[in-house]
Amino acid sequence: MNAFLDTILAFPTAIFTIVLGVVMTYWLFVIVGAVGIDLFDGDVSLEGGGKALSGAVEGGGKALSGAVEGGGKALSGAMESGAKALGAHDSDFDVDGGGLLAAMGFAGIPITVSVSFVVFIAWLLSVLSAQPLHAALGGLLPSWLLSSVLGVACFAAGTVSAGFVVRPLRPVFVAKRAPGREALMGRVCTISSGSVTAKTGHATFEDGGAGVILNVVCSKPNELKRGQPALILAYDAERHVYEVEPVDWLLPEELVQLQDPVRAAALARMKARG
Repeated sequence: MNAFLDTILAFPTAIFTIVLGVVMTYWLFVIVGAVGIDLFDGDVSLEGGGKALSGAVEGGGKALSGAVEGGGKALSGAMESGAKALGAHDSDFDVDGGGLLAAMGFAGIPITVSVSFVVFIAWLLSVLSAQPLHAALGGLLPSWLLSSVLGVACFAAGTVSAGFVVRPLRPVFVAKRAPGREALMGRVCTISSGSVTAKTGHATFEDGGAGVILNVVCSKPNELKRGQPALILAYDAERHVYEVEPVDWLLPEELVQLQDPVRAAALARMKARG
């Protein structure tokens, strides 16, 4: 155990260890934030939870990007431009379709995912090669020179290797534009909260991608609960919520209209007016 600690805390592995710690902290906040929305269902508004999670993701992404940029400067001036290229993007953006990073395989991959793979692979390579390299060449070259060369080599090898590793993940991160508010009128969503009241409720709308999370309310007494379908009637811009009602309340002829988005939107407007 002591030998392992000595390895991960020795230069240059210590640099990768610090950045890897930032990466793990970032993903921990993302996981805890996502789980927290479900755990506090009904007690905390989705809007507040979403803002808190968004803030954590943004802050974590900026901290992670800044740490990687600083690590790149410490490793080598030659790698500085690459680190700045990673740090210049916000965590919510993918690597652009052109440029060196895209050519290496990072195009279409979120910057936080790309950086996480680069850091982990570079750290692993440094851990595995530090002691053998010093044992083989320690008597020929100064220790600081070997460590510096090792750090640059591990960072470069980690970047190249991560480019190959993340390529199969590209289809997972294909961006899809979320439907606009008007496009949701008359559509059917699925309740994700334990209940829906005149003040609070959550639902998801399947858009063919990851889905859209909605704040929903129902002004009339209802028995809506998790997993049940609901009709989206209108959007309240002041409260930032969608008015819904159970699909069970629709007449048979009204259910037929849901097959046509235009007729469904007209039905929603009619029922929203009362």
